[in-house]
Amino acid sequence: MTEPSDSPHRFPFGDLSTPRSPRRPQGECKAFVIGVYPSAIHVRWDLPSLASAKYGRSVAALAVADEPTVFWDGAGEAALVAAWKQRVGFREGDAAGEWGHVRGVGNGTSGRPVIDNVLKALGIDAADTWFTDAINEFFVKRAGAMHRQQGDVLDAVYAPFAAEFGLPTANLPARPTPAALVALSKVDHRDRLCGEFVEAESPVVITLGEEARRVLVGIADSATGVPLAPLARATMHESSYGEAGRVVIGDTSALWYALAHPGNRDSYWRGLHAAWQQRRIVGP
Repeated sequence: MTEPSDSPHRFPFGDLSTPRSPRRPQGECKAFVIGVYPSAIHVRWDLPSLASAKYGRSVAALAVADEPTVFWDGAGEAALVAAWKQRVGFREGDAAGEWGHVRGVGNGTSGRPVIDNVLKALGIDAADTWFTDAINEFFVKRAGAMHRQQGDVLDAVYAPFAAEFGLPTANLPARPTPAALVALSKVDHRDRLCGEFVEAESPVVITLGEEARRVLVGIADSATGVPLAPLARATMHESSYGEAGRVVIGDTSALWYALAHPGNRDSYWRGLHAAWQQRRIVGP
């Protein structure tokens, strides 16, 4: 069954996917962090033994619900997964009509690296940070059988399982191309992002990843310095990576750090970021 194009987006097993609000600081804002889009609560799904021959034995990490807050660090995972199971009426077990077994796994990978590898290097506490995303809804990637992503799992495992067991259709939107994501954010999310930036009045803004960097350039009234250069190997080297610039939106000006996305596992960018962290430790 195909959902109408204007239907609400749903995760596997039926939870709605909704736009995520920013995570505001508890007191005075000392950093404004812009990511690309929210993550989700993930579970390991061991399919019921009666169905494993058709659909496979398990899915290592299946997105099933909105993360409780953007840049979630994984805290309270067990309680959140238990609440989700109750909310969707998850039928635990391997008997006929049951859906297998789930447990939390791998959560917090969007929040912990930012705290440990970015904010600590700048001497800023997460409690003093405003976290937001260029686009405030969750997307799934597709890559094909050789490197299976969430969208591939939905297509190959959850969709046929759901059809057989009468479960809700999962219709999470596909991740736009980088260019389309930037364009969408600059058009549909400009007012939200500019409003958050001005409201936060943060002395520091941090963009995570090339897409977030391009979005900030596109919505800013002015921007200067090293962060204007793309996060590309041809333009970014150890001596320049992570060096600050400045960005202005309305009457609000902030020091700007354009850093690699914490999910980027490429050794080149991990090396540049590690060197930047070391400079922050030994520098002024």
